[in-house]
Formats: sequence, structure tokens, C-alpha cells
Amino acid sequence: MNRIDVAVVGAGPVGLSATIDLARRGISVMVFDKHAEPALHPKSRAVNVRTMEIFRSWGIEERVRAAGLATPPVRYLGKDAVSPWSEVVESSVVEDGGDNDLSPLPLEMFLCSQDILEPVLREAALQPPVDVRLSTEVLSVTETKDGVRLELRSRLDGSTETVEAAFVIGADGAQSGIREQLGIERDGEPSLQQSVSVLFRSDLIRSRTDSESAFIYIDNPDTVGTVVLAPVDAEGRVAMLGRPPVLDRLPIDQVDWQEQTRLAAGDPDLDVEIIDYRPWEVGAWVANDYQKGRIFLAGDAAHVMPPYGGFNQNAGIQDVHNLTWKLAAVLRGWATPALLETYGPERRPVALFDREEAVLNFRSHVGAEHDGPRAFRTENFHHLGLDIGYRYDQGAIVLEPGRPRGPWQVSTYTPSADPGERAPHVWLDEARTISTLDVLGPGVTVFAAVGSRAAGGAVRAATDHGVPATSVDLPPGALATYGIASDGAVLVRPDGHVLARVTNNDPVTVAKALAAITGAPVVQPA
Repeated sequence: MNRIDVAVVGAGPVGLSATIDLARRGISVMVFDKHAEPALHPKSRAVNVRTMEIFRSWGIEERVRAAGLATPPVRYLGKDAVSPWSEVVESSVVEDGGDNDLSPLPLEMFLCSQDILEPVLREAALQPPVDVRLSTEVLSVTETKDGVRLELRSRLDGSTETVEAAFVIGADGAQSGIREQLGIERDGEPSLQQSVSVLFRSDLIRSRTDSESAFIYIDNPDTVGTVVLAPVDAEGRVAMLGRPPVLDRLPIDQVDWQEQTRLAAGDPDLDVEIIDYRPWEVGAWVANDYQKGRIFLAGDAAHVMPPYGGFNQNAGIQDVHNLTWKLAAVLRGWATPALLETYGPERRPVALFDREEAVLNFRSHVGAEHDGPRAFRTENFHHLGLDIGYRYDQGAIVLEPGRPRGPWQVSTYTPSADPGERAPHVWLDEARTISTLDVLGPGVTVFAAVGSRAAGGAVRAATDHGVPATSVDLPPGALATYGIASDGAVLVRPDGHVLARVTNNDPVTVAKALAAITGAPVVQPA
């Protein structure tokens, strides 16, 4: 019987992301997916700033850029794609709102639809020694005394196999069999709307607009209703997303989708090739638990949100970015399983907040609150506070007594090194090629002033407790951004979130930080 460290169920973007990060940390991984090929439909398109930072840390950022699209402006059109526009909203999908200063960001948001992103992630993830089992169903998962037993069946020849893993990540989608087997309930609305995704090929975008468009919003209740036209690639593929009124009269497979796309375009003679169409359900829910014993949920298995705002796939990739370093720490022996219990308490509140914002966007787009193009501009794309400013208010962090923590912001991001925040980006070299986010180690990374005694003390204490640790000198101008003086230090976790901030070379805070990141009591200095 095969025995591995981590079994990943689901080879979509979230499962593949988990595999990439685990493998680069030296953890043995097996990946199972019932499908043989990547998704055909574009599904998610926006890769937000934080996810691009994660891809950068894995060395695949440039591959994603090469595969995806540039970031053209969003354009709102009225009743179709060729009539005079009732109003044009040019809103770069790069976060450039008036309240947002991009200087704290090393990267920009990018467009790369799931059907294009997934092969890039597969190429990066499915390399030896990763063991990949496509066309393979996971029939059951059973926790044992020291692991999890998975019963598998090949969809190719019907053969069965049993595999044991120390831990399992269920990234098997919204209809997750892993979640169902664990009996984990969901909070929210499973179905807000029955919609359709129509993938077609046409020169619509290139020939009918005066510049490239990231999204074209059509709002015409007399024909196609409210739909989105989303360019997928430079080859003319476009996705139409929404619920045309024709679906109230006809089943999806009886609809003339060429006619519907021409109605959206406003051109009855438009040359259109329908590639595929599929129904999809707009839901808004979050799993009540992200963990049961040695089994974890991530991505769509843990949360589903309306697509308006592009939260769900990004949240899923950020889920596993939170989890994988913790699994590696436990498997490497420098942390206890108690550390794993911080995964749900850290990630679930983020999903709940994202869900709330996505539902607001959805209702403004198709519901009674619909407010035209301005709603699309302000709500769908200006959420840098959510994309990169989300924080953890509990878990593997050391909160600062007496320091108030304000409400989460949606549209604005203010760099902060408060515990739980994503550590601020600062360029460490004059050439502006190395970011503070590029130098994170497998354990604790200590940022401090040159020659800081606090940094030296923190590294020694971590090393004494078996925790990998290194220190990085901050440029003098970055100390204020990190909220420290020359005798302070900021301890950062492998996922880039602040573990603790030390002032006055305080060894007690360091001891608390080591307890938090190891999940084990650490004897505090007298």
C-alpha cells in the first residue's frame, strides 16, 4: 500500500496550487482527479494582486503572464455591443482607484482564464516525484490512527487501489465528495441564480470596439437581459455569462446560442462559432468547518461566491497558501498538529467577508439594486483592500494588547505590519528587483534594522526551538512602514503574514510567537 505525506483530491487551480507549494517544500504528494483533461470553459478569469504575488514566489508569474491577457480597461455598453454606448466606464482591472497607491505592490492584477491557467499550473505541479492519478475517483476517505486511507477507482479500467496519506486536502469543487463524506454543512445560499456560460469564437471584441476590453456588460431586458461578454484569449474566444430570458422559456439545449450571441452583439450577421455551453449555478455559501481531523477543505469545496469581483478562485489559492506551509511544518517535525487547527479560523472569516461583497456585486448587477455601469466600476474591480489587505485576527499570530484593529476595508489598502496582515512589500535593492515578499523562508523570517539586537535574539530563540529562521535587513526608510524602531523586529510567517511585532527587543513576545507558529508551549524567559 502506497504511503505518502499529502493526498490532494482535485486537480483544478486550487489543488494544483497546493501541489506546487507542497512539492517545493519537499513534501511527497499524490494528486487525484476524476477528469482526464483541464476545464474547457474559462470560468474564473481575474488573477488578483495577492495571487500573482504567490505565483511569483513559486517562480511561475512570468508563465502566467505569457499565457494570459494584458489588462485592458473594462467597458460598459448599453443594449448591445455595437450600438452607441449609453455610458462608457473605463476602469483598468489593474487596481488604480484614486485612494489606492500602487507603490506598495510589486505586481499587478492579471487576466488569465481558468482553462488557460490550469495547464500552466499542471506543468508546474505535475513533475516527478509528484504522483498524478487523473481519471481517478476517490470513493472514500477514512481517518486512521496515524493517517487517512483513500479508496480509489480508475475511470479508465475500473481497477481499485488503496492509498494512505498523513493528510488529505479536499479541493474537489463545489459538489465536493470529500465535504459530503465528512458531513460538513454549509452556511449561505446554494442557489442564487441558474445561469449559463456560452463559449464562442468571434472577432466581436476586436472589430466592434475601439480598444481591447476586459469585460463588456450588456444590459437589455428586451433581448439577452443582463450578460457579460468576456474575451478569453487573443484567438477570438469569448465567453457570454448570465441568464438570458430565453432560458425562462426553453431548456438550455434547445436554445439557439448563435442567435443569442448575435443579440448580445447587436449584429444579426455576426460570424459566430459556438464552441460549447454549460449551465452553472450562482451560489453564495461557506462551509461551517474547513477541517475534520487530518482532512481539510479548500477552494470551491470550502466556499462558493458569485463571480462578480473575481474572489472565489483567488480565495481558494490563498486557502492552500495558508495551509501548505503548516502541513510542511508538522511533517518536518518543528510544529505540532495544533498549528493545523489555525487554518479554518484564519481562512473562513476571509471567505465570509468575500462572500458578502460578492453577493452585493451580484445583486447590483442583476437584482433590484442594479445601478448601471457605475456599480460595475466601483464594486467589481476596486477592492484592493479585500484582495491584499485581508488579515487574520486569530490563529497563528500574536496580537498586540491595547492596539485597536479597525474594520476591514474593501476598496482601500494601507500597508501595515500589524500581526495577521500581509507583510508590506518593500524593495530591498536599488534595482527594485527583490521584494520583502521574495525572501520569505520556510519558517520565521525576521525583518529589522541593520544590526538589530531584536532580530538576532529572535533568530537564536527560533533556532533553539528547531524552527527555521533567518533575518533580513530593512532599508531605513521602511522601518516606519513596518511600525518598528531600530530596536524592534517584525516576525513573518512563510505565507507572508505577520506572526508578531517585537518592540524594545522583547523576548516575551518572541516566545509567544514561537508558541503560536509551532502550536506548542514555549517556555518564556524570566
